[in-house]
Amino acid sequence: MSSRLITIENMKKEGIKHEQELVKSFKENGFVACRFPASGASCPDLIAGDGDSIFVMEVKTTLNTLIKIRKKQIGTLNSFANGLKAKSFIAIKFINREDWRFLKIMDLKIHGKSYSIDYNTAMLEGIEFNQLISDEYQKRLI
Repeated sequence: MSSRLITIENMKKEGIKHEQELVKSFKENGFVACRFPASGASCPDLIAGDGDSIFVMEVKTTLNTLIKIRKKQIGTLNSFANGLKAKSFIAIKFINREDWRFLKIMDLKIHGKSYSIDYNTAMLEGIEFNQLISDEYQKRLI
């Protein structure tokens, strides 16, 4: 009987797998996209652009119903977005529940040293991938 041990290394590998999945989705839809391998507090997780829009993202996945993000990560995300004249999003995936949701920082709740968002709020406030990359939505972002 083998059970998979949940370690930080396994969690990182799962996170990387989901980031790569998201990069692949952007590329399949005509975007240039890549993930930053040393992401965290020093840079966002992902960047994607199609010549008209540039997105920088912090990517979070969970099996739970709540996601927490350190304030420093949000600060870094904002710095990159401002420097690149890009739109910043939090890409969230509640594993085994829904596909990706994309949220603006203002959709998150602020706590002491972190931000958070719960499943229900993410489903109500977040947009789906197809909405994010649609020309109609991108025009509204400008």
